[in-house]
Amino acid sequence: MKRIFKILLLILFTNTLMSQESNTAKSYDQKYAARILKQANKQYGLSKYAYAIPLYKSYLKKVNPDDELFVIYTKDSLVFKHLGESYRLVNQHDSALLYYKLALKTGINIENKIAEMQAMLGDYVNAKNGYENINAKQKSVLNDARLYGFSNIPKFYADSLDFTIFPTKLNTVYNEFNAVPFKDGIVFESNRVLTKKKRKRTTIITPEFGWDGAGYTKLYYINNAKDLRIDSIVKSNWQEKKITAKDFSSGTSNDTRILDKPLDYPSLHKNQDSLVQLFSKKFGTKLNIGSISFTDDGKTAYFTRNGRRTKKGYLLEVWEAKFKEGVWAPSNRLFFNKYGYNYFHPAITPDGQRLYYVSDEAGGFGGTDIYFIEKNEDGSWRPTSNLGQDINTEGNELFPSFYEGILFFSSNGHAGLGGLDIFRLTKDIRGDATVKNLGYPVNSNKDDFGFSIKGKTGFFSSNRNGSDDIFAFDFAQAFIQMTGMVSMDNSTNTDGKKLYLTQRDEIGRVRTIDSAVVDQNGSYTFKARPNKDYTIVTFDNDGVKYETSIKSNDFVKSNNNYSKQLNLINIPLSATEKQAKKAKQDAILAAQENQNKYDRLYARTVDSLMKLSKEYVELHHPFNQVFIIKKDLDGYNKLINKVKKMKDRDIVIVSATDCNGSDEYNEDLSQRRAKRIFKTLNGIANNNIIIKHVGERELLKACDDVKKSIEEQVVNRYSYIFIIDKK
Repeated sequence: MKRIFKILLLILFTNTLMSQESNTAKSYDQKYAARILKQANKQYGLSKYAYAIPLYKSYLKKVNPDDELFVIYTKDSLVFKHLGESYRLVNQHDSALLYYKLALKTGINIENKIAEMQAMLGDYVNAKNGYENINAKQKSVLNDARLYGFSNIPKFYADSLDFTIFPTKLNTVYNEFNAVPFKDGIVFESNRVLTKKKRKRTTIITPEFGWDGAGYTKLYYINNAKDLRIDSIVKSNWQEKKITAKDFSSGTSNDTRILDKPLDYPSLHKNQDSLVQLFSKKFGTKLNIGSISFTDDGKTAYFTRNGRRTKKGYLLEVWEAKFKEGVWAPSNRLFFNKYGYNYFHPAITPDGQRLYYVSDEAGGFGGTDIYFIEKNEDGSWRPTSNLGQDINTEGNELFPSFYEGILFFSSNGHAGLGGLDIFRLTKDIRGDATVKNLGYPVNSNKDDFGFSIKGKTGFFSSNRNGSDDIFAFDFAQAFIQMTGMVSMDNSTNTDGKKLYLTQRDEIGRVRTIDSAVVDQNGSYTFKARPNKDYTIVTFDNDGVKYETSIKSNDFVKSNNNYSKQLNLINIPLSATEKQAKKAKQDAILAAQENQNKYDRLYARTVDSLMKLSKEYVELHHPFNQVFIIKKDLDGYNKLINKVKKMKDRDIVIVSATDCNGSDEYNEDLSQRRAKRIFKTLNGIANNNIIIKHVGERELLKACDDVKKSIEEQVVNRYSYIFIIDKK
């Protein structure tokens, strides 16, 4: 019995020791994990995302998801969100999406981040669905723009033939971006490693930028922008930092310092161009130097550099530099730089009178906005101005540039293909500012930015291949030849018939793009932009409009030329003689009961109607207007007073134009003139009012094709109003 009792005591004692050891281990792991998490948050707060990633992942390996510690620290410290953000900012979008989804499960509102990552990975279906869910909860201009973009991706491919893009030999496994024309060459930014020299036992390495674990960006120059194009693409293989965190176990005061030193570097790509040189040592080699813009005379530049240090790291500032005595020298820090905010990406106009820049200062529309300043006559700068909500959004607007009189910029707040897209500011036909996406292939589902152009060639940057790369491009608007045939009931000759190619502009107005005359074989050809919606318009012999909708897609390429064969257009005119007469009468008198009554007996409609009635008034219109000229108003008012007293009469309005302008425009103008009179007469008495518009097809005075005098043509800008008794 004593033996059994001793055995039970021994087992109990052993279990107690094991339990204590387990609790001790658990307590040790909690403290250890907490120190790792503290260091991860510090690196994240300093924008050292390359270091934050392995530390957060190390923390997640040290804790049990069922432990209270995991629930408290992981949610409150936003571990999954910070991991997603860190991976996104080093261009690892698949990993970013993974951790964003985990963050969402912890209750963090991050749906827009998930939708954006899905778009950047080419999953537009889920990106669209994501923004639909977001919009159902809270609509915003930003959400509407992103939803529209991801729902209409084909629209961004419509002008893809205009650009031909090429990789360049400037690209390495590091980041190269923002190529700016300077003299005959280009200046660009890169975070490639500059030096790695050995001095006895000490290795001196270029300072490392913890954002992505590579070098700080510097400005580089190549003096000849020609022959930079290559066929091969440099692929960047992401190498995650391998941090040994054993020193955390002691819990020393040096926990937060052990990572403040440069670590491993990948080797430079073998294709690095040996002609590339540092732009200017006067700009400095410490911290980030970049984003430069030059005046047209090449004597003044504006650039970005790291400025004052804060708790969150070094701020970005915009500086001015002058070229004096053969060297560039920074001259002054611009006045608008304020402590606590970042100022970067300057873009000066060629004349040096306006400077654009980007800032995250308070009072903007959200994210980063584009601002500008202008010079006074004495050379001093005026106060800063936000570029406004036509350009700035709740997202980020970055990398403004000004070339060929046009402002270009990048944004993830307007409708696009995903990530940052490049846009240009232009004006619509009303003169209002409008933002246009440059479309594929300049833009992609990744980040695209840093646009420059000189003539018909230029450069832009993109991280579509893993790291930031510089691409060259050629620009030329592409057109296709659209060829087709016209038949009138498969028998009637259409030789000489005129066709119009029309398109609706951004405000819905119909514009004539091209015109063609049918040849003796019934063929015609239009010149059109590819991937657009058009309408072919023609008129039958009685002026009845016939429209055919077409698309300029599905074209064929041959020797760099594009063509498309259109379907046969058959105008159904010749049914029977009776139907043909009815069509004429319908066009003249809008299908009256007695068709022969208003049959066109003479060359002009008004001649026919004068045979039926002596009670009419002849009115005239100013050039390109629908109202009536002053001298005819007295006769018009008298007729109005007559009509007020009439009942159950036929009133026929015939309106025309002179021969200035296109046939299509004149048809529309004469119709608007007739409708204006109809609106007046229809509201004053109970009569049957019929309108007939004849465009320029029934001129009363011959038209001189050599010189069309607007003053002499007033006789053709007529509207006749006939009052006819019903019999």
